Amino acid sequence: MLLITGEDPALTEQICDGLSQRGIAHGRVDAAHATAERGNLFQAALDARATAIAVIEPVPWRGATPPSPSPSAGLLAAALSATRAPGVTSLLVVTSRPDGDEGIRRIRRDGAPYIVLRPAPLFRVLPPGAARALGDRRVLIPPEVAEAFEDAIPVEALLAAIAKAVSGETPQGKIVDVAASPETSVLEVLARAGARPELARGLRSRIGRWFGQAIARVDGADLRIDGVAAGADEAPQRTPAEAMAAAGP
Repeated sequence: MLLITGEDPALTEQICDGLSQRGIAHGRVDAAHATAERGNLFQAALDARATAIAVIEPVPWRGATPPSPSPSAGLLAAALSATRAPGVTSLLVVTSRPDGDEGIRRIRRDGAPYIVLRPAPLFRVLPPGAARALGDRRVLIPPEVAEAFEDAIPVEALLAAIAKAVSGETPQGKIVDVAASPETSVLEVLARAGARPELARGLRSRIGRWFGQAIARVDGADLRIDGVAAGADEAPQRTPAEAMAAAGP
């Protein structure tokens, strides 16, 4: 069982939701609880009979400044300590730390089997539940929208990398850069969601908007689709503050 803790509550929640959808057994420990003197991550790993520990550090989002605050040395120390709990065999760290960072050096020195995932800037596809709402819909993609996301990856790509690491497909002792690729492009992401994305230049995208066609646009780290609403049964995406409150003490 994978035990997860993280300093970005919204991203940690999305990862937990994605793991649930993939049927990957996991539990979650709030970062403040993980580093507490009592009820720390080591004890949580014992109680949960965890086999792996995952730490989700702050990572960049498309269109945002570098992660702030910096990753917590205390949380990483707690995670390394938790790898010594009986039954725990590996550590997974999602981070933006460069190779020369002291935290990376500490992971390597510690001796615990590890995998580090270092994702490109992330983006979200909105609205939530887009796969259901986009079914076979034509979506116009202005070129500037495609270009805005060309160096970023969807959260789903990070989830896929985590799933590979948890399943043992990724060798331990590796730092893996989860980079942008043609498979993570806006067109491919929307096509996998069931839409029929098309690049639409200039006048065509403006005319499409007049006629109410679905059109993609950039909203910070979000790829929004105007003209497509989430299903009524889809829960709205939580803000970081809401996610932090939901994580509990």
